[in-house]
Formats: sequence, C-alpha cells, structure tokens
Amino acid sequence: DVNGAYDAALSAVITDTSIVLDAGCSRGDPDLPSISTAKHAVGCDADIAGLRANTIVRSRVATPLETLPFRSEAFDVIVCKFVIEHVPSPARVFQEFWRVLRPGGVIAVLTPNRLSLFALISSLVPYGLKQSIKHWLFGGHPEDTFRTYYRANTPRTLDRLFRETGFVCDRMEMLAGMWAFFIFNTPLALFVRAIERAQTHVPLARQCSTHIMG
Repeated sequence: DVNGAYDAALSAVITDTSIVLDAGCSRGDPDLPSISTAKHAVGCDADIAGLRANTIVRSRVATPLETLPFRSEAFDVIVCKFVIEHVPSPARVFQEFWRVLRPGGVIAVLTPNRLSLFALISSLVPYGLKQSIKHWLFGGHPEDTFRTYYRANTPRTLDRLFRETGFVCDRMEMLAGMWAFFIFNTPLALFVRAIERAQTHVPLARQCSTHIMG
C-alpha cells in the first residue's frame, strides 16, 4: 500500500542517467529498489550513525536539510520518504529542494497525514513510549525514532508548500498504511487494511487516509 506505490512512482522518473538525492536517508531503505537504478545516488541526513550504516546510496553527506551543501541544480530526482514530518521548518527545506533540483526535475514526498487516526494517536503517545512500541513491533534501532512536528502534513498544506516554493504538484495520492502496526495479529491487520483501502475510495474519508504521497 505504501512502499510499493511509492517505489512505483519513483521508478517512473528515475533512469540510468538520473542523479538522485535521498533526503533524510538515515540507514537507507531496501524497500526502494528504484534508487539503485540511478546513475548516482546521494544520501544526506543529520543522523551520523544512520549514514554510516547506509549501504543503499553511493555517496553519504552529513547535513541538515535546511542548508544543503550542494550546488544549485545538482539533482534530477529528490526522494523524501517519512522525513518531512520530522522537520520543524518545512518551507526552508522545500526552498533548498527547489534550489538543488534541476529544471524539470521531480521531488517525491511520502509522509503521514496529520488528519489520519494514525497521526492523531501518534501525537498523543509520549516520545519514550513511542520508541518502545516501535522497537517491539518492528525491531530496529531506538535512535531511529525521531520527534514529529507535522507542519507539512495535510494534503492542502503540502500542496501549498509545493506551490509557494515554485513546484507544481503533479500528483497527490492518499495511501493506506496504519494496518502495518497490527502485524502482531494477522486477522486484525487484514481487517484494518480492508477498512483503509475502502477509505481511499470515499471522497470525504479519503482526506483522512493514513499517508500522503505528493
């Protein structure tokens, strides 16, 4: 529902001549094989430990997204998966994305929807408890759980930020994904997934889907 749809969107724009920036890449994402098809993939993040463990991209750069150390018009595609919700100043980040992206280039954002039940529950769970729950469900590293701000996380807000920084929003999709947090119980996970998928086909309910892909 999420990784497949996002990677399919990326595979349509990443070619063997593309220079790709994986913005906020941390340890890298094996669920995005399309990145490996690029001519060159650069990963950047302020998470030093994550960068050191990243074997997906060819080059790794430690930097905050608000001040990217790249020349202007350096990239053909910018990948930004589950990152923008952790940024306190998304407008500044989008301005930098606009600067380093070549004319005609593509930025692909995947982020939780602030209007969803998932984001509501997440915002109510204390940071420490959220780390424990994530580790219990998915394993991984405690330091890979980051604070969330949700300042670009509704379809309207994301579209506005795109337009205000010069982008044209070519595609906006609402995706399911909360069911993954119920993988400890297969029948429950399948039930939640069925509800989420049905939700994406109802105009008013669609706005409260779990994730946004823009």
